[in-house]
Amino acid sequence: MKGHKLDLFLLWLSFIGWAILAILTLGIGFLWLSPYVGTTTAHFYRYIAKGELQ
Repeated sequence: MKGHKLDLFLLWLSFIGWAILAILTLGIGFLWLSPYVGTTTAHFYRYIAKGELQ
């Protein structure tokens, strides 16, 4: 994770628009957003572990 904290922050920052849309749907959108963010973060960590993200 060393050296990739900014990359992870920018990844999470990219979901701001989706979070706003989820709030506008009174929270129903989080049913789709939460797994999407979790899966994306898991893939990010996997790429870091393999050394593919430089």
